[in-house]
Amino acid sequence: MTAPPTRGGSKPLRLAYPTTATRSQFDTLAALPFYAYVAATGAFLENHCSGFGTNSTANHLLIVGGQSPTLRNPPSSQPAPVWDMRSILGHAQDKGLTWKAYTGTSAYPVHFYSQLAASANVVRSDQIVADAANLPQLSMVWHDAPFDEHPPADVSVGESKVWQAVDAIVAAGHWDDTVFLLTWDDWGGWDDHVATPNIEYTPDGVQLAFGPRVPLLMFGGTVKAGIDSRWNSHVSIGKTALDLLGLPTLGVPRLDGATSLADLVGSTSVTPRPPAFGSTVVQPPPPVPAPTPAIPPPSPVSASSPVGPVYLRDGTTLPPPHDQPVK
Repeated sequence: MTAPPTRGGSKPLRLAYPTTATRSQFDTLAALPFYAYVAATGAFLENHCSGFGTNSTANHLLIVGGQSPTLRNPPSSQPAPVWDMRSILGHAQDKGLTWKAYTGTSAYPVHFYSQLAASANVVRSDQIVADAANLPQLSMVWHDAPFDEHPPADVSVGESKVWQAVDAIVAAGHWDDTVFLLTWDDWGGWDDHVATPNIEYTPDGVQLAFGPRVPLLMFGGTVKAGIDSRWNSHVSIGKTALDLLGLPTLGVPRLDGATSLADLVGSTSVTPRPPAFGSTVVQPPPPVPAPTPAIPPPSPVSASSPVGPVYLRDGTTLPPPHDQPVK
């Protein structure tokens, strides 16, 4: 297939698929009732995008620190590369805040960061349930397969893990002082009818950011409900965390200049607690009249820019990522 021309002077991306595409469909309310509930009662960022239109690892790193030295998934058959990159977790630590990364067995993706890889604050994902009453100020959570919702896993199994963690935090009395941001690393290869803004392009002239749209659900007792149409990407998660925690800039221009979603959080509780884990979810009634679908806003930039370098903790940089050129 051929992608439509991109804006900002970069060339279209052309990919040849040797296999026949498949069509998958399921009833969201039946298969993912908890996700549907928090999407309806919290903030649904309909134009949230993967940070880069590339493999999963780069997008995980964009969430953790707003940058990635690779556009590929490093091979699991070799030792994981380690870079001394800046991250919002390490930044929180440097500024005296508490943090934990709740990961799968390999500590992916924080094991790519030299400051984080060997930290005692990197624990297994299920530990968040036990920690619910005394969570650190900044927590990030990943799950192993099949709970990561990666195809062909049953997505309802992954939803159960997320629901269980949220329920534990709510039961511990922290619904009104916790902001949850739930997203997925990339779009899974499915089509979207909306072209995303061309913010950055690769050294060979292909649009890199924004990547395709990916759901972002933002919820908690103080999060204002509604559909938010502004353009944002995975780096906005880190920017929002900095703003909510009162932290200074990270020193990564892509993240420091990203759209913040902190304005969606108020000072008082406005949203009731979600259904308890395992209970029957009763969806809120749809609004009457139904809202008119919003036209995607214009691009947040007037012209696309070449992807920049990677900023390390010692003030030096690595070259821009270019290990997956598109011919």
